[in-house]
Amino acid sequence: RALADDDDLDDDQEEHTVGEGTTALHFLAPVEVLPQTARTEWLQKQKEERRRRRIEEREERRKQKEADEAKERRRKAQQKEIRQQKERERELQDRRRREEEEQREKMEGGLGQIIAQLQKNESERDISFVGIDLGSVQVRLLAKALENNTTCESIDLSRKGLNDEDGVALAEMLKVNRNLRKLELEGNNLSIKSAKALAEALMSNATLRMLDLESNNITSAGNDQTGVVAFADALKQNHALRCLNLVRNHVTHQGGDPLVQAMAHNTECILLDLSGNELHPKQLRDIDVVIQENRKNLSKLRRAERRERFAMFTEQYRCRQYDMQVEAKRIELDALEERRLHRQRERWTS
Repeated sequence: RALADDDDLDDDQEEHTVGEGTTALHFLAPVEVLPQTARTEWLQKQKEERRRRRIEEREERRKQKEADEAKERRRKAQQKEIRQQKERERELQDRRRREEEEQREKMEGGLGQIIAQLQKNESERDISFVGIDLGSVQVRLLAKALENNTTCESIDLSRKGLNDEDGVALAEMLKVNRNLRKLELEGNNLSIKSAKALAEALMSNATLRMLDLESNNITSAGNDQTGVVAFADALKQNHALRCLNLVRNHVTHQGGDPLVQAMAHNTECILLDLSGNELHPKQLRDIDVVIQENRKNLSKLRRAERRERFAMFTEQYRCRQYDMQVEAKRIELDALEERRLHRQRERWTS
């Protein structure tokens, strides 16, 4: 029985062609046909095994090649996306810079005066923008002016229609500013992006004492508590913030649990206002317990500081009294010495 047929041919079996075009004749070289014996069966199995391995190796190489090509396509796509992202960022920065330059050229009135004073460190201690219209460009200029300012301690930007772009600009300012104590942002349109940016700024800011975010949208109407969780993480690390106002921000019990855990590690915050939200009563009680303890500790610290200042004042007063007595004694001795010398001169002249 013949053992070789079309399905059993080796992949390296040579094919011959006679003629050209449609009349060409293709045929394979003749193969040896052996009788069916134990040896020929073993040879046939070896042949099939080699054929199977070659097929598997070709398939493996094909898959590896496809995987490498796909990886290369992804790499090129990522590089292209990165280049496009950098280009978009560059265009955005250029656009913002042009807008700021144009705004500086035509800026006048109260806002221009305030920004100029901030840049020269000649501003008032407390600044309110009541009656002054602010757009995103003006807020960016204000934030840049505040970065290195050392005179302003309080900024009121309540109900100015600020958006996330403005919130991020103010957050970037807080990462640099080392003098601002109070930032009021009540009644704006700040959402989750602003909340996360401000929380990140609080991680490194060591001077801000009060942040007011009442009546904003930092939870997307209660659908996303990640902004509140970000503030909770900030409260674990920040040891400067004393007051955080999150009234009417749709904070739910999902955001309340991280706040409870954060306050357990915070010893400085004495006011975390969560009125008008949807927290569980137990969560509010747990937070209030920590708040009361922090207030008590702060009161003790202030009393100790007052006692220390009084002791220092008393010591300074005693030192001044002693110095005055020493000076009076010195003047008295100088006067006695002067009279003695005067009497001697009179005797010598007489």
